[in-house]
Formats: sequence, C-alpha cells, structure tokens
Amino acid sequence: MEENFNESKDNEIKNNDTLAELLKLTKKQLFFQRIAAVSLAGVFVVVAIAMLIMIPRVTTTLSHINSVAVKAEASLDKVDTMTSDISGSAQNFDKLLNDNGKKLTDAVTSISEIDFEGLNTAIKDLQDAVGPMATFMNRFR
Repeated sequence: MEENFNESKDNEIKNNDTLAELLKLTKKQLFFQRIAAVSLAGVFVVVAIAMLIMIPRVTTTLSHINSVAVKAEASLDKVDTMTSDISGSAQNFDKLLNDNGKKLTDAVTSISEIDFEGLNTAIKDLQDAVGPMATFMNRFR
C-alpha cells in the first residue's frame, strides 16, 4: 500500500511539475502574443499616418498630371489641324503659295520642328505614370 501511495505521490509531483511548466510556457506565449499585437497596432498606425500624408500629395500629383495630359491633348489637336491643313493645301498649292506663303512656311516649320517620337514617348510615359495612380485612387471611391 505504501508503494501505491509513493507511486501516486510521484505521479502527483510529475503532474504538478508538468502543470507548472505548462503555466510557464503559456505565460511566455501570452507575452509574445502581446508583443505581436502591439507591433501590429504600431504597423497599422504607421500605415494610417502614411496614407494620411500621401493621399493629398498623390491627389495633387494626379491633378498636375491631368493638366499636362490636357495640354498634350491640345497639342495633338493642333497637330491634327496642321496635318489636315497641309493635306488640304496640297490640292491648291499654287494658290496657297500666292495667298498664304508666309503662313504655309510657318506651318511647315512648326511641323518640321515637332518631335513625334518624343511626343509619343512622352504620352506613353504619362500613361505608364498615371495608370497605376489612377487604379490606386479608384480604390478609395
């Protein structure tokens, strides 16, 4: 009987040791979970502050990009107008030379000075820059 008692006492001591170790591990886990929660809250605060700072700047940048795009579109409209003027003037070239020689010279000079490759590259670069920002801003609507 005494052997049974000693055995149950040993089991109880082992159980108490196990429970104490489990309690210690649980406290460690709770500590690290609290650290993780505080860190996550900190990251959220930093992201929120960054968004509050960046949104007005992005909006301003988009409005500037929009104004540049409008100016580029107006320039393209002028190029289209000049192109149609030149093709129309080809039919009455002699009369155009006699009546509007200086205007034609100025138009041809303006057209020859236009860098179409540079203009197309600028428009593509503008589309590449505005596209992701427009997608990003559409998420906030």
